[in-house]
Amino acid sequence: MSNAQAPATLPIIIQLSKLDVQIATLSAQKKKLETELANRKQVISGHETKRAAREKVLGEKKTLCSKEEKSVKVERDRINERRAALNTLNNYKLQQAAEREIDYVAKQIGQREDLLLGLMREIENLEKEVSDVTAVIEGLAGEYSALEKESSETIKGLDEQLSSLNKERTEHASHLTGQPILLAYNRIRDRFPSNPVVEVMNKDSCAGCFMKLGPQVVVQVSRQDVVKCPGCGRILRLSAE
Repeated sequence: MSNAQAPATLPIIIQLSKLDVQIATLSAQKKKLETELANRKQVISGHETKRAAREKVLGEKKTLCSKEEKSVKVERDRINERRAALNTLNNYKLQQAAEREIDYVAKQIGQREDLLLGLMREIENLEKEVSDVTAVIEGLAGEYSALEKESSETIKGLDEQLSSLNKERTEHASHLTGQPILLAYNRIRDRFPSNPVVEVMNKDSCAGCFMKLGPQVVVQVSRQDVVKCPGCGRILRLSAE
């Protein structure tokens, strides 16, 4: 892999690495923005799910409350009718029995009315919960809309830069089409996207993994051969100095 390469191969690899680092950086920025938008949308969706659940319970409680109100009203009307009918009873014992029955039913209705009041308080609390969650959703939706607008412009700019860089990369990579070194470099880039090509520092060490390099490796690098670090596998190049 070191001596068989044409002299121009290493400069092309170095240029590819510079482009790939820029592409990786811009792609990471784009992904971060997209992830932030997705996360915020998920948070809003979570609140909407919570609101839907509360609204469902609220609807059920309101339906139950309406039925109970009608039922209690019917029972109250019946008691009033029975009380009005007491005067028509000529038998004292029958009157007492009817009054006891009316008192018993009235107590039951009183208990049902207490439960109805509790149900109304539950409805009031649920309505407040729904209102509060709605306010949160509206606030988050406003923030999301502003961020989406800002991010869309940024992402558009990043896409334009990425398109230009990828086009330039394709042009450089075309000089190595079909050569094993291009496949080898691509594997190294996938493993080390931020620095597939590293310098030899202090004239004898890999700047990627800090492994000491043998004299023969340093000589090959100085000849601008394509040499991989024996330690980390990155491609080595001379220091800018």
